Amino acid sequence: NKNYFYAVISYDASKPDPISNFSQIVKIYSHSPAKIKLITSTTAKSIIVTFTERISNTIDNLGSFTLIKLGIPNSISPQNQNSLLLTFNRNLPLGSNSLIIMDIRDYYGSPIKTDTVAFVVDTIIVQQEQFFITSHQLVNPYKVRITFNLEVDESTVQNSDNYVFNPLINVTSITVDQSDKKSIYLSWDKQKPVGSVGKEYVLKISNIKSSTQTGSIQIASGAGSYLVLTSFAKDLSDVYVYPQPVNVQNGLGKITFANLSNKAKILILNLQGKQIATVEENNGDGGVEFFLKDQNGEPLNSGIYIYRIVRLDNTGNEVEEKIGKFAVVR
Repeated sequence: NKNYFYAVISYDASKPDPISNFSQIVKIYSHSPAKIKLITSTTAKSIIVTFTERISNTIDNLGSFTLIKLGIPNSISPQNQNSLLLTFNRNLPLGSNSLIIMDIRDYYGSPIKTDTVAFVVDTIIVQQEQFFITSHQLVNPYKVRITFNLEVDESTVQNSDNYVFNPLINVTSITVDQSDKKSIYLSWDKQKPVGSVGKEYVLKISNIKSSTQTGSIQIASGAGSYLVLTSFAKDLSDVYVYPQPVNVQNGLGKITFANLSNKAKILILNLQGKQIATVEENNGDGGVEFFLKDQNGEPLNSGIYIYRIVRLDNTGNEVEEKIGKFAVVR
């Protein structure tokens, strides 16, 4: 449970200063892989699964969890850094239950061992209706669709003060999906892209209610009241780089490659085609920062640079590439 930091220097005896500057520093967290610590039922149709380590907030496959007597959940959302809220379409069976977990990773990218964990629903859960988030989908880097288990009250959901991002983002518009009043759309400042950008954003929702027809129920205060926005792309078709150009004189010392796949390698080349730096994305947040230094630790000069991004499969083979360019201004 420690962080280790690595950097590389090169040695060339033919140069006046034979030792280079440090490369970009890489951080590695050494830890025991996560495993299930506790399963508790929270409502008649939902359970909270708590892990021993921080868990990934992006679960791509609902089939990673199977309740033997009930099947797979219809939604999975983060409850906190170590827990997930699983919601099912039908009531949980009373008595002994078993949950199968497979094909997921913890926050640090370590695979979680396939396991079957027993738990007991030993009391009748009060059938009081609750109001909570069931799912979300990023429409683009500046807009998200959020779906609840009940239709929303259109007056309370329109108040932007009820939505708090961390890190801070200003919500600029809120609309209710008139074809499905369980869903709303949030848009925000276009200077703050969210999603596959290498940064995790947490959205906390409070003080909104379900519709009058469903009982004007206040949104839950814990699990089901917030979501984590981070993801990765399935391919490289929508990769972009920002800021573009990057003006170092304005205090910007890095660029971000966004909308990357789960595993990707980025080669930075000068206009003569010489490779001068390498950056890798492998933590599943869809973005990686490049700090404008070559492999010897020297700052990049003003000019145009080429990047070649390759998508890697689980065995490290290159399966797709995308080539582009970015500009540095000093």
